[in-house]
Amino acid sequence: MINTSLRPAALLVALALGLATLSGCSETPQEKYDNAVEKLNESRESRNEAQEKVNDKKEELSELQANLNEAEAKLQEARKKVEAASQAVNKTVNDEVLFRTIQREVLDKKEFDKAAISVGVKNRVVTLTGNVPDDETRKRAIKLARSQAGVQDVVDELEVADGKTSAPAAASKTEKPSNDAQQKTPEQNAQPPKKAAGDKPTQSEKKPQPQGDDGGDDAEAGDNAAEDKPAAPAEPQTGES
Repeated sequence: MINTSLRPAALLVALALGLATLSGCSETPQEKYDNAVEKLNESRESRNEAQEKVNDKKEELSELQANLNEAEAKLQEARKKVEAASQAVNKTVNDEVLFRTIQREVLDKKEFDKAAISVGVKNRVVTLTGNVPDDETRKRAIKLARSQAGVQDVVDELEVADGKTSAPAAASKTEKPSNDAQQKTPEQNAQPPKKAAGDKPTQSEKKPQPQGDDGGDDAEAGDNAAEDKPAAPAEPQTGES
């Protein structure tokens, strides 16, 4: 049989132990303050480290900005020199100089040994004609000609060995006269065309016939004279019938 008189004493002991436990988990005001101060110091250290990094980046940025300003100033100076040099080239350049220079640059290079390129220059516009083995060689020739100082433009009339021709080249060929017409002199153009075999000679080209006793030549001459003689003008008509 359980003794019921022990229950109140057990409850009191349990309550006392609970109160002791609660009193051990709670912080005193001093402890709370110390913990808050510790967190504050940690936050300040993190802030100071971040501020140092920001200051370092600002110094780097300032140095980069100074370098950028210096580089831009040098670029402006270089542009002015290029402009002055370009003006000097334009004052001295002419078609003959460009022709000789580009011929040396294009025709005398080893990479164009298998190409047959001709250069024409008019008003500082370069025209490239001829044959090249491949499209890469064509592009290289055009690039070299276009990069030559003083060249205004480059007209591509090069034909690639595989049969490909650029559109400007095909268009320009239709406008070109034939080689025979280009090479004929004015005296050659003035000469009459040669007759084909079997053509009959005209009246003026007939050989004179030997004269006979019947005076045939005189008759023929008279006939020709009659044909050559102009007709007499018609008499003016009056109103009388």
